[in-house]
Amino acid sequence: MSKGGFRWGAGRPGWHAKAEYCLRLDVRALQRGGLLSFGNSGVLRWLDEQTGAQTGSVAARAMADAVLLDYAIDGKPTQQRVPILRSDCHYGGTRPWFTCARCGKRLAVLYFRATGFACRACNQVAYLSQSEDPIDRMRRRQGKLELRLDKGWKRPKGMHAATRNRLVRQIIELGDRWELAMEAAQARMFPGAGW
Repeated sequence: MSKGGFRWGAGRPGWHAKAEYCLRLDVRALQRGGLLSFGNSGVLRWLDEQTGAQTGSVAARAMADAVLLDYAIDGKPTQQRVPILRSDCHYGGTRPWFTCARCGKRLAVLYFRATGFACRACNQVAYLSQSEDPIDRMRRRQGKLELRLDKGWKRPKGMHAATRNRLVRQIIELGDRWELAMEAAQARMFPGAGW
């Protein structure tokens, strides 16, 4: 039975939009840019990482307890009011939070879909890693371990030799497990093929 992932029949359900490909609005970035101070306004633009082309833009204007967003959906101008909550910090000051317009949940990031900006749950957005099967998770874990080492799995400056040896052992073990899992998947997909 096909469930999603990157290969046929692999992974968990993949019908959600992926957070990595959605436009996202982060309250922390707005705070750093001064766009949450009453009366301030600006235009937020998203750029494609490969081409540098603009993929979306939103005009934002700060109000006393909300941010007013102006954007277009299918060429139709839309305005959305996103309430802002503030929580007290331990050493003074406050921290801003978005409030999801649909469920009322307090959060730092809103994701854009055809119905507007909302939380991940309301907009049915999932992370790529949530659709991975065990084979993909092993490969991602192996890649993370390899990033901790220099090219050719050499020990970076400042790393203990024992740590480097442990990381290399883990990388080799994951590689072996990945190969066994791939062979089992091929045997399931092509029974009697003599893998």
